[in-house]
Amino acid sequence: MIKTILKFIFAAGIIYWLTSSGKLDFSLITKSLTTGYGWLICILCIILQDIFSAFRWRLILKPGVKSKLPALEMIKLTWIGLFFNSVLPGAVTGDLIKLVYAKDLDKDVSKTFLVTTVFMDRILGLMGLLTIMGFFSMIFYSEVVQLSPQMKPLIQINFLLFIGAIFFMTLLFLPKRFQESILNLTDMVPVLGKYISKTLSQGWLIGSDRKVILYSYLISICLQLMNIFSFWIVTSPFYGKELSFQHLVTLVPLGYIAVAVPISPSGLGVGHFAFDELFSFVGISGGAGLFNLYFLCLIFVNLLGFFPYIFSGKRHSLKETEQFENQAES
Repeated sequence: MIKTILKFIFAAGIIYWLTSSGKLDFSLITKSLTTGYGWLICILCIILQDIFSAFRWRLILKPGVKSKLPALEMIKLTWIGLFFNSVLPGAVTGDLIKLVYAKDLDKDVSKTFLVTTVFMDRILGLMGLLTIMGFFSMIFYSEVVQLSPQMKPLIQINFLLFIGAIFFMTLLFLPKRFQESILNLTDMVPVLGKYISKTLSQGWLIGSDRKVILYSYLISICLQLMNIFSFWIVTSPFYGKELSFQHLVTLVPLGYIAVAVPISPSGLGVGHFAFDELFSFVGISGGAGLFNLYFLCLIFVNLLGFFPYIFSGKRHSLKETEQFENQAES
């Protein structure tokens, strides 16, 4: 509870500073609603992303789940998780809540495996984002650097992150003997060794089906492109200068990575600050207000998860969720 309150205070402090300094312009919300249908296209894109991300998670779950995984049920669980991620920032996340519901689909599935699937789902999503960022940074390097000298170090960071993504994907396909050697080493680590070993083994269980990893990775790339497009379509009318989609792709992913750091509720405040700084590198002011347009569309879609939660029929308490996490770690 204290951690959650501190997160809200931290986010509120950033929002207050951005607003009082004129960096966060709330009038863009009204302008967006009266300037075309970018906000509507953004919302539809985010909804499509959530639907296809449910199919990606379904793919990742298949190697360890014997029961059927109905597509509609997976979409409902994904949306429930997104809803609670938005309304319950803190130790008990929406991901854990959706896993408690997912356990109802197959009582025999390991809780550690379920937790690992969410971890892999997030990681593969990140790998897709880093791949897009690295690819576009290489293709349009000279053009992006010409936008501003400040973009050069950012592009270099993009390259490093891209190399890291390739390295991680390679680890998933290590031969069995190398996996066993790494597991033997992690078992020797005091306290955390057993937990790390269990998580790695579950991750390699998913990675043993190369088609699952490949398809999930390709889906992640498509979803991240759609995610960046949804940002571009709702914000581009307010740039005040020309900034093409392919150039934006080298910039926005770094902002998304900052938003993913769990130091504020749903990236509130942190995302606004990060995008304000990033857009200043290409000579565009008011990046916080631009991010705010996308942020409001995202939260609106996440809150729609209230409806599948209400009509799910079965209710799980937060205490069950905490017990689920503790049992998965033991």
